[in-house]
Amino acid sequence: MYNNGRMKMKEVPIPVISVGNITLGGTGKTPIVERLSMKLKAFGFNPGIATRGYKRKRKGTFAVDIINDTAQDVGDEAFMLAKRTKLPVLVGVDRAEAIEQGMKSFRIDVALLDDGFQSKSIKKDMEILILSGSDGEAGNRLFPLGPYREPPAEVKRADVILANKGMLSDEARNRAEEIPIFEVRYEPAYLYNVKRDLIAHYNFIKGRRVLAFSGLGENESFFNLLREIGADVVHEISHPDHYAYKKKDMAALSSFGGAEIIVTTEKDAVKIAGMDPPGNLFYLAIDVVIDREEELLRRIVERLKTKEAGRIAYA
Repeated sequence: MYNNGRMKMKEVPIPVISVGNITLGGTGKTPIVERLSMKLKAFGFNPGIATRGYKRKRKGTFAVDIINDTAQDVGDEAFMLAKRTKLPVLVGVDRAEAIEQGMKSFRIDVALLDDGFQSKSIKKDMEILILSGSDGEAGNRLFPLGPYREPPAEVKRADVILANKGMLSDEARNRAEEIPIFEVRYEPAYLYNVKRDLIAHYNFIKGRRVLAFSGLGENESFFNLLREIGADVVHEISHPDHYAYKKKDMAALSSFGGAEIIVTTEKDAVKIAGMDPPGNLFYLAIDVVIDREEELLRRIVERLKTKEAGRIAYA
């Protein structure tokens, strides 16, 4: 209905950059949104991040307040983005309304949509699509028969493709046609002790027996990363994506023997605040590395300037 004009897209006065994917599960969107927003801030822009706040308890459209809100109130990814970036994170089902609130309250001049590839209700100025190196291996079927949210041919809507978890398959590259592709990888940054408020080098877990748990779209990637940096993962606990932790989950960790330390993700850690976590519980913070990042940022900034020039000419 949006494509044939029977439903109208909303357009906001500032540039909108979407970061999304075409498959279910975790593709590392949120760390990329964080990275790009901080880079734009360094370039002199005043960015805001718009997200749905998946599985949040709080209703309506609002900005995340990391002092008074919790991850349960606003959604784990929204809370983590606000905590990490210190930028305005606007939560709402209506992305245009959320962005307009960000313009009014924080004077943002560019908006990044977290998980926006399927959002048709708002006009976007740039589509950044994350594809996994495994895309195409599971066939081209749509959910629930396969992993795709929409037909794989829709890759053609992207302005830029970020390829993570290995090189793209020949099939995925054929779909991309002439779309520029940038490879992405995720590297460990540091360990953070949740209870003691201490930071340690990630090599602290090298050779240690680790109980690892997470609630991601793809937990195995996290467990494999721990092994890559030298952890002896003796127990793995996999929860569904956006899992809502309870105090009994923390208590159950003590029932697993043989582990020296417990490690989870930062996304999971924001949801266990106030649950009296064990003293040996750490989260592993992740950094995003984008090959040819300067070229990618140049393309983004050029698109932002094009939108700004068009807005001034129209006015």
